[in-house]
Amino acid sequence: MLRILRWLGACCLALPGALAGQLSLGISVGTSSFSGAARAAPSAGEVRFLPYRPTSVGVLVGWGRQEVRLEGSARYGEPGLALRGVPLAEEDTSSPGVLIVSENAFRLVSFTGGVSLRLLRLRGGPVVRAGTGLVLEHWASPGSAARTVGGVQGGLAIEVALTGALAARADAELGFTPASPFRASDLPEGFTPRSTWRRSLAVAAVWWP
Repeated sequence: MLRILRWLGACCLALPGALAGQLSLGISVGTSSFSGAARAAPSAGEVRFLPYRPTSVGVLVGWGRQEVRLEGSARYGEPGLALRGVPLAEEDTSSPGVLIVSENAFRLVSFTGGVSLRLLRLRGGPVVRAGTGLVLEHWASPGSAARTVGGVQGGLAIEVALTGALAARADAELGFTPASPFRASDLPEGFTPRSTWRRSLAVAAVWWP
């Protein structure tokens, strides 16, 4: 027990130094693709009902040093609503089907917060970072009650210094929410909500004031 208390005390003493650093601000643009979200009954075959590839814009904020950094973001996008794998004809079950998309069906605001670590510095200066954190998504659509879901995400980023105070950044993220953005009442007959995976790519300009 005494050893644990000493370890906790050492962590508390080291925390201010670990969090010391510099503020960073950024703007980003990116896109996401979703899988899961709704499960079809066996009679529906391979038909899938899911949000469709929003383009998102957002702001980034960070605090820390190159080695360890606290990071957060707020992003806004308007996902479509997709039915994937719809047969060309009822009697045609051999074709992969078609994709039907209703554009801008949702308004999606997402917030993330977490920590990132520097993994390595590549030749020429680019830095590779790995991050993990929590994500909160607020889904809204006309004629339906808004829905907020939470989950986790992780990803990799590459940062390239442009000037002394400005850098370019590219992020690849994988997120998971145990709950679906859909309510059961919002889905067509034969579909039920399920957990959702999100894959995102984004680029950003980051400023160190």
